[in-house]
Amino acid sequence: MGRLRIYIGRFLGVAVLLALPTMSIAENALPSHVTPALWRVHGGTSTVYLFGSLHILPPGYHWTTPEIEHAMSASDLFIFEVPVDEAALQDQKAFIVEHGLLPPKQSLRTLLSANEFQTYSAVLRRAGLKPEHFEHYRPWLAAVMVGLAYLHRDDLVSLKGADDDLMVYARDHEKKSIYLESIREQMELLTNGDDNGHVKALKNLILSLPQSRTQEKELFESWSSGDAKHFAALLDGYFKGRPQAREFLVDRRNRDWLRPLKEALAQPNSTAIMTVGAAHIGGEKGLLALLCGEGYDVERVAEPGAAAAKVCGAGA
Repeated sequence: MGRLRIYIGRFLGVAVLLALPTMSIAENALPSHVTPALWRVHGGTSTVYLFGSLHILPPGYHWTTPEIEHAMSASDLFIFEVPVDEAALQDQKAFIVEHGLLPPKQSLRTLLSANEFQTYSAVLRRAGLKPEHFEHYRPWLAAVMVGLAYLHRDDLVSLKGADDDLMVYARDHEKKSIYLESIREQMELLTNGDDNGHVKALKNLILSLPQSRTQEKELFESWSSGDAKHFAALLDGYFKGRPQAREFLVDRRNRDWLRPLKEALAQPNSTAIMTVGAAHIGGEKGLLALLCGEGYDVERVAEPGAAAAKVCGAGA
């Protein structure tokens, strides 16, 4: 279950706080033409490719394009959100032990209604898990488990996304990798707020599980087709009425990540690729907008035979 644990931080930051669901498309037809968006940022003699990943994709899904593969080959530096190595796994496990279990004699049976606990248990059971092993999880961690079990019941132990493939490439080709956050920092996103808020979020998640099928299908199709505008519009809809959640989960982190991005662009004659969750790329406060505000030249990388689409800078 090691791979499952590694994804807890990524999942709850969006799903439990009801920002957006994770990706599980096993029950839907996969797009035949895959062209995820890739952006190129110029700073003097340096280039940074910016790629928005989905952290969980269908098993065996081939998502790369010739443009993305060229960016990978050309880059000497790879920038990711968090490491997913053995040390990160141990940090995550320690965080869960410290912050993920209810006090003795407390149980989710007493925090949820009978119907809610029955749904929680049934979802875990259908994923091949034993509900009694998860009865004493704190609500934030219980929400992780029920959300993953609902959307990924057939592949819980093999979850991976586009960023995992990029990490493997960087390792196999001996490329330097740096990380924007630690696993502990991402896990701390999950425990923000009080116990009452976490219980409410778990209850809301259990109630809204059926709608997540439609939401994840919309996001996956928009990402796969490279429809960045539609993807951003979907996110706006999911965050509607939750400005504090968007600020905490997305916008403030974008501002923090701008510094290492600018540092990469300041390196002379260098090329890097930065891979973060797709939710961080577009929108009024996304990384593209922040880069444009700093005066960089930003363009979307085009398919062969097409001209690059300028976002900002000279010729935009």
